[in-house]
Amino acid sequence: MDNTAKLPQSPLRQIFRLSQHSAIYAISSVVQKLPGLLLLPFYTNTDYLPSRSDFGDYSLVFTFIAFMYFVYLYGMDSALLRYFFLGDKDRKTVFSSILIMLIVTGLITTTTLILFGSQLAEILLKGAQYTVFIELAALILFIDSIGNLPFILLRAEEKAIKYTLFRILRFLLEFVLNIIFVVFLKKGVVGILYANLAATILNLLFMLPILFRYLGAKFDFRLAKEMLLFGLPFLPNGIAYVTIETIDRFLVQEFLGKDAVGLYSPNYKFGTMLLMVVIAFRNAWQPFFLKVAREANAKQIYTQVLTYFVIGGGFLLMIGTYFIKDILQIHYFNKIYLLGESYWAGIPLIPIILLSYYLFGIYVVLTPGFYIRKKSGYMIIFTGSGAVVNILANILLLPRLNIWGAAFATLLSYLTLTITIYVASNKIYPLKVEWHRVMKMFVLIAIFLSLYYTFEMSFALRILLIILSIMYGYFVVLKKSERSIIKNNMFKR
Repeated sequence: MDNTAKLPQSPLRQIFRLSQHSAIYAISSVVQKLPGLLLLPFYTNTDYLPSRSDFGDYSLVFTFIAFMYFVYLYGMDSALLRYFFLGDKDRKTVFSSILIMLIVTGLITTTTLILFGSQLAEILLKGAQYTVFIELAALILFIDSIGNLPFILLRAEEKAIKYTLFRILRFLLEFVLNIIFVVFLKKGVVGILYANLAATILNLLFMLPILFRYLGAKFDFRLAKEMLLFGLPFLPNGIAYVTIETIDRFLVQEFLGKDAVGLYSPNYKFGTMLLMVVIAFRNAWQPFFLKVAREANAKQIYTQVLTYFVIGGGFLLMIGTYFIKDILQIHYFNKIYLLGESYWAGIPLIPIILLSYYLFGIYVVLTPGFYIRKKSGYMIIFTGSGAVVNILANILLLPRLNIWGAAFATLLSYLTLTITIYVASNKIYPLKVEWHRVMKMFVLIAIFLSLYYTFEMSFALRILLIILSIMYGYFVVLKKSERSIIKNNMFKR
């Protein structure tokens, strides 16, 4: 019997389905990030990457890849989702038109990067000897921009399990190839790039059947123009977002040097654990809110989802903050640390990064109105404001606070992102936020973070505080009807 049938309200039943899909996507999201995290014990081991400066090179070249990925897609991933559900053309025409556009523009961009590789290496990595890094990055970007399309199709079809299985396959390919190139062959940073390129090619080959299922011979110029008008505003939005995500690495290099990048970057990576949850939620959230957009109670559903994310994400933030140090400093099997000892000085930064991604999750929940009203052009205002704040805060804070300045700049930029989208969404597609419940969680989080940075607490005391916070959330923040649903459904499952 499907327990969801017992839920008393249609919005809650739909949200419960969303949570199920999000849970499955969470597995794929974790798997997607696992290579970078599981390989950190090797990347931060001087036997494989001899210095923090080498780790800085690795971080900078993958920061460049993250930045350019938005250029390669230029909003066509968002256009594919939107026109898959709300377009007036058949889905094969939508997909084929987008695929052809991405192949043509991707070839042009890749050729340009390779031709100017030495100049880019000089600017970004401070040496023309790193040209091969740029060339390999360009190939990875082109193949991955095409290989990502089948994943978007699986999300649109709500085939979360199949999506997750392919993500696991990609993880295994990337992980094994990294072990071969980095650990056994000891190729260093270039070995990491070779491993990622090979994994990207194999991933695309395995997913070709999904791609061919939607591939048609027709290219619709009118539709392509319409999708470009919808998707292109996401390009500056994407560039602004990735500026928030990555510009600090380059600014840390300018102000503090590559060694500081090497200290900051791996600790930042562990802060992205909450980002995995947000990405998992977003993967389920976008097709979900588009599907229910025409329903009469859509706004009620979106409001409740916002409240539940604030509550659930808040508890993950507090748990991560209180126990990340223990996780990283355990000597597993008396052989390895998840984070090399020479990088431990950056661990206190991680809660600041976790809090930043918690705010980003709230931002994601507030996006439906801009898709539904076709107001994608507004997105650049939010991310652009966040990017400007990030750059200015880094410039002001790095000389004064060292790498702490970069962490606080990240937090300020995500706070700006969240505030600006909330203000705009109130005008475009207003939601009745349950402020009385949201503020209860915000106050609890503020207290927990204050205690963390003020006192050195024993492991037992931290466990006790987390238990008390969960009780507070259950009895004070949740409604009686919600507690009943948890008891009647979640526990049975």
